[in-house]
Amino acid sequence: MKLDVTQALRRPGESFPFKAEVSISPQEVGTDQINFEPVSLTGTYSAMDGTIELNGALQTTVHATCAMCLKSVDHPMDIDFRENFRKDAVETEDEAFHYEGNEVSLDQMTLTLLMLNIPMRFLCRDDCTGSEVLKPYQMNSKSSCQEDTQRPFEALKRLLEEDEEV
Repeated sequence: MKLDVTQALRRPGESFPFKAEVSISPQEVGTDQINFEPVSLTGTYSAMDGTIELNGALQTTVHATCAMCLKSVDHPMDIDFRENFRKDAVETEDEAFHYEGNEVSLDQMTLTLLMLNIPMRFLCRDDCTGSEVLKPYQMNSKSSCQEDTQRPFEALKRLLEEDEEV
């Protein structure tokens, strides 16, 4: 899906509303496949000094499998975003997306936002005890390890704080 930003390029500094729907193909995450319902994007775009800025919100539902009991999980996602697009952007090095002409592609931005915001593992409910078949495997894993994998950057933050204390 491409968004025509001609108006913003002609009138720098002025914001313009947009609505878009993006379809994302199924994604492999580890050994699991996750599926996304059509992604709804709403917000505004503006241009200044050759940079296109999109501000808005993204909404969709992810369909995955519970890590504990293997049941189907429907996980709603609501993500606020503020992203920049530049003609000279190198996406692997810059914190901006590349665009050409008078259009910005919403596909890569949408996929990036979704993948950066999905949980490390999906649970059908917070207190899921898992299936009988998986219980022997779950008993071998530490509960603190399970908490850390749900939010891996929290574990990293704790490690850095411990290093600072030493």
